[in-house]
Order: sequence, then structure tokens, then C-alpha cells
Amino acid sequence: MAAAIIAGSPATAGFALNALLDSSASVVLICRFRRERNDPEAAEHLERHAQTFIVIAMVAVAALVAVGAIRALVTGSHANETVLALLVTALSLLFLPWLARKKFGVAAALTSPALRGDGVLTLAAAALAGITLAALILDFALGWWWTDPLAALLIAGVLATEAVRVAVRHVLG
Repeated sequence: MAAAIIAGSPATAGFALNALLDSSASVVLICRFRRERNDPEAAEHLERHAQTFIVIAMVAVAALVAVGAIRALVTGSHANETVLALLVTALSLLFLPWLARKKFGVAAALTSPALRGDGVLTLAAAALAGITLAALILDFALGWWWTDPLAALLIAGVLATEAVRVAVRHVLG
């Protein structure tokens, strides 16, 4: 998030907020799995709450990112490319797919839809890192300032779509 603030980049902010959402969902799931050891019924209750939390947070992040992106497009504000923003997104693009695969494996072994959803969030974060990195590079190399807010709108759309998918899966259970 610091890199997003320093850069003034809606795309980097969207990526950072998604990463924060992913981390928060992981913390909720850790609590769920710890609780399962002592009280499986309570763990199931936490599983449902984790899914609800993920959906609400995804919608909130999508809305926040979309508003920032639209504001940047309307005002013509330019992101300041920083080495930190480029480095964070590049490292995320390398690390997050591996982490997502690990989450999918554990989710399958534990039959946890919430953990699978968390894995999807992590995989989405990797894709968002790629989009953000591409936008930062295009802005830096070609001066295409609009690629950053456009990438942020794409990130918002992906998050909103994923929120609907997780919500439907949550309801159909």
C-alpha cells in the first residue's frame, strides 16, 4: 500500500487492497481451522462467516478501486512510477501463483470452500499484479498515463465478478 501511495497509482492501490483482502481472509481461515480442533460445529459456522466476509470485502474493494480509477481518468492524474511499485508487483507475480497452488491443495484435502475461495483470491492477486505491472511499465516506457487507471478499472471489475461468483457459491453451498 505504501508503494501505491508513493506512486499515486490507482492500479497499484487496487492490487494492494486486494492483497490486504487476501491476507485478511487468510487470517479468518486460520482462526477457523484452529477452532475446528476443539469445536467442529463452530468451525463450520466460521467457514460460512469467512465466505461472507470475503464477498463483502471484495465488493468494497472493487467499489473503492473503481472510484479511484474513474477519478484519475476524469482528472487526468498521472501515477509516479517508482522502483518500489515495480519491484513489489514483480515479486508478487512470482510468489503468488505458488501460494495459490498451496492453498488449493490444502483446501482440497480439508474440503474447505472458504479456503478454496481464498486460493482464488490469491490467484486473482497474481493476475492483478501482472495487470498492474504491465500498466506501470506502459506508463513509464510510453507515457500512457491512462493505462494505470484503466488497469485499476479492470481490477475492480475482476473483483466484483469474483465477489458475485463466491456469493453464488456461498448461497448454493
